[in-house]
Amino acid sequence: MSDRANAIRSLEEQLARTPKGARPHEHAALSYRLGLAYAESTGTQADGLRRALTYFDTAGSIFDPRFDPVEHARVLNAAGAAHRGLGNRKKAAELFDKAATLFEGKAGREAELAAALNNLGLVRSEQGDFDGAVEAFERAVGLFDTGTAEGRRGKVATLHNRGQAHAAQGSAEGLEAALSDYAEALGDVDIDEAPYHFALVQHSLGVALSALASQLADERERLLQEAVAAFKESLTVFTRGTMPYQYSLAKHNLGLAYVGLGGVANLRRALASFEDTVSMLDTRVHGDAWRQAYASLERTENDLKVEFPAMTRVDHFVNLLAQVKADERIALLRERVFHLMALSEPQRSQFLIELDLAMALLGGKKARAIMEDELSITIELPNERLEVALTARHKAHREIADDELRIEADTALDHAIGEALGGPQRVLVRDYLESIGWERP
Repeated sequence: MSDRANAIRSLEEQLARTPKGARPHEHAALSYRLGLAYAESTGTQADGLRRALTYFDTAGSIFDPRFDPVEHARVLNAAGAAHRGLGNRKKAAELFDKAATLFEGKAGREAELAAALNNLGLVRSEQGDFDGAVEAFERAVGLFDTGTAEGRRGKVATLHNRGQAHAAQGSAEGLEAALSDYAEALGDVDIDEAPYHFALVQHSLGVALSALASQLADERERLLQEAVAAFKESLTVFTRGTMPYQYSLAKHNLGLAYVGLGGVANLRRALASFEDTVSMLDTRVHGDAWRQAYASLERTENDLKVEFPAMTRVDHFVNLLAQVKADERIALLRERVFHLMALSEPQRSQFLIELDLAMALLGGKKARAIMEDELSITIELPNERLEVALTARHKAHREIADDELRIEADTALDHAIGEALGGPQRVLVRDYLESIGWERP
């Protein structure tokens, strides 16, 4: 039996031993706690929420709003959350509103009032009542004690929610108001203290900037550049390994911003972003999101084919690496290499060979610069993965049929080893490559 199931069983036993008639307040308090436990219980969510409501009803019938306003308000707020979870938004809004009214003016209950108002704002947003949502968030935002980490997180979350409600109105005025809310939120959030909140606000900021760019033609480029910067900030927290779904959404929106900016380099950036999105979404769970991302990928690829009909996605990625500055190139290449290294065989080696072959065929200084970066990345990996990378590099060069081009690629690799690696690392890499058949040019 799980810890949660044990907790529910213990509360049920306590409730059974606490007669409603003789000890009503204790019975009500246990019913409320049991409702909270069921609302968070395992099993089907709907079943847990329905059972929770039966206990909230019991608690609410005992706690009298005239004499126990705070306790009654807590029950109403919890019941509102359960109704919202079941899709009963009208009922949820009614309960949140009543809870907020009861909390109003009660000393020391500002945080609970803020929570009820925040819940009210969220459900109003879901009902399409964005003005009403903004009003609720407005009342809530000033109630948080920003002298505590919890209070700062609460304020930031409420500002974010208010920004979402403003942005949902779709007008330029609404989007400008949303940007103001997000800017205020970012002024209160610390990435180390509340990384998720920081990334969430940055992502929403990017979405609002992108939407506003479609309405303000004269400021389109500036707004999209700012959107790109915001999405990149969100991706410092929404990483592939820790928050894959949020990472995918941010990558897709980043790609759309690049498409909006236009130009070959930005289309290639967009293509890489969409590839990252598609690679992370599970079609069984996020089918609609995957289809949207794949459609974006295909559109961008087709746009690039107009000018570069023979280039593959890998060719575009490598040519992007050759176009951008060193810091961006290293960041793009590191993410791609780490992603490929996480795949199982034979896909891992297959994709690494494709990437390395495209690099090698660039020729000259461009190939050498990217090879240096790749070596500086792979040398940090465990020996087993370093050997996978070096083997893929060797096999890629062996696939070059033209002797002159292959020698040029091997020469670029040899120079890259000499430039990118220190003495012991250089010896290690050259010895391994020679052990699998590579010959220095």
